[in-house]
Amino acid sequence: MDAVQEIKSRLDVADIVGEYLPLKPSGTGTFKANCPFHNERTPSFFVSRPRQSWHCFGCDEGGDIFSFVQRMEGFGFREALQHLAGKAGVTLPEFEHKPEYNSKQRLFEINDLARRFYRSTLETAQDAEIARAYVAKRGVDTLTADLFSLGYSPDEWSAFADYAKTKGITDTELIQAGLANKREKGSGVYDRFRGRLMFPIWDVQGHVIGFTARILTDAKDQPKYVNTPETPAYKKSAVLYGLDKAKGAIRQDDMAVIVEGNMDVVGSHQFNVQNVVASSGTALTGEQLFLIKRFTTNIAIAFDQDSAGVAATLRGLDLARSQDFSIRVITLPPEAGKDPDEAVRKDPQLWRDAIKNAIPIMEWVYRMGFKAGSPSTPEGKKEIVKMILPEIGRIADAVERDHWMRRLAKDLDTSLGALEEVLQKLGKAKTYGTPLPREEVPAEAPIEAADPDRMWNEAQEERILAMCLYFKEDPKNILQECGWAEPVFGRPDLEKLYMALGTAYTQTRQETPSNIATGIRPPASLASDEATTFDALAFFAEREFQGQPLEQLKRELQRDAAALQDRLKKIKRRHLEQQMREAERLNDQERMTALLEQFQKLT
Repeated sequence: MDAVQEIKSRLDVADIVGEYLPLKPSGTGTFKANCPFHNERTPSFFVSRPRQSWHCFGCDEGGDIFSFVQRMEGFGFREALQHLAGKAGVTLPEFEHKPEYNSKQRLFEINDLARRFYRSTLETAQDAEIARAYVAKRGVDTLTADLFSLGYSPDEWSAFADYAKTKGITDTELIQAGLANKREKGSGVYDRFRGRLMFPIWDVQGHVIGFTARILTDAKDQPKYVNTPETPAYKKSAVLYGLDKAKGAIRQDDMAVIVEGNMDVVGSHQFNVQNVVASSGTALTGEQLFLIKRFTTNIAIAFDQDSAGVAATLRGLDLARSQDFSIRVITLPPEAGKDPDEAVRKDPQLWRDAIKNAIPIMEWVYRMGFKAGSPSTPEGKKEIVKMILPEIGRIADAVERDHWMRRLAKDLDTSLGALEEVLQKLGKAKTYGTPLPREEVPAEAPIEAADPDRMWNEAQEERILAMCLYFKEDPKNILQECGWAEPVFGRPDLEKLYMALGTAYTQTRQETPSNIATGIRPPASLASDEATTFDALAFFAEREFQGQPLEQLKRELQRDAAALQDRLKKIKRRHLEQQMREAERLNDQERMTALLEQFQKLT
């Protein structure tokens, strides 16, 4: 048995899903809940214990425990495998033998040891009173301090290094983890973090990868913050503080709120605004955006509105827009204070309202532009255009770009032509979203209208084959009994499953027909894509036909099969009529005769 199958044999899908969602029974072995992957009021997300699978009828997603954990946690398959292996107590030797895996895992362990050391020091050490007083002054309660594992690094040269050595950690490992520096004179190491409030940093999988350490005195000769240096485990540009705790709320709210400081995240979570993460004062990087995109494509940014904050906001825009993010900007009202942490502690509703009232990025740029200059003077107009027009030029959509051009021309009391002339000069610089010259704008492909006949047929085919699964035998036999002599499914996945079931089941019933109450199980011989189609149809059958007697279901199947055949015949006759008219127009008697013969058979 390979690792995947062993994990599946030890873990139950309902137990795993139940860790994330409140499941309600929906028949024996089946559960339902609101789907975590799209917003809905009526539960359409189902979990089956007999098949060890899940399926949502709202967004048509489904799979097993691995696909569910991947979607919920934003994991790749390997990460999901490691996560579930830990829960199942399954060793993954193929990973253990890789030196780079061992090295990174060791850094996780050392950083977690440091986290526990600093946390314990904050809570119990006498010389940590300065840190406890700071935490109390900032209004952080015990539960939140424990959630974020806030700690204190003793104001001594080697307090943690000495402790780590008692746990078998070498000087070299401490240096590799970024927790110690080599002494300039003599041997040994000294602690990198001393006399500071410690913020552990977790990656999205929940590993401690580094620290941010804040000074607690007014010393001018020391930096306010000291971070873990780049290590194999920690890369500042690839981390968002608090994402490990915020990812569920980000997916649920379909928005990530991005702030600057760690305390902004801590304060927000304390007052139940949980979709908040920090960029640690840097412009958003491609790696950070990639992490966010696992959970949402909507971001709201709450940076300081001074010149540095504006610059930081704009630096992160092009990259985010190039990855199809919808971007809004949060502006705190004057009474809220200087940052989100201060706002949420004054009144949590102030912060919630600021997030709710966040404005689209282009609207924010527009307002900032008119703050930069006065539209009543030529010099002021130039300042406004200087800030706003380049952002308009980066808008890819022509209609939206035209809207902002016309609005700017009106508000500046200038001509659209003058702005277009300036924009053309700016357009020489190759930036994302710069509009193409008019002659180069590609024509949009024509949108094909949906075929109502095809949509109806496929939905009916799906229902018919779902009913067949209830009987747990070759669906060809069942459909022939119902009067459908030569079943052919138009949907390729349904036709493939139909043929595979004919091979998997014997021609005669050898067991009691499947009982919905015990679940509909796929034959073991199905390929993975066939099993996926089977699973979706089985969930449909369990939802639609639960408790329905077999004879009643057989009558319904006969009626649906007959209705589908009649509809298919009408469609074929309509197509034949069109072909016959074309043959008559071309005076093709031979083709006309053959088509007429087909038409008469159908009639």
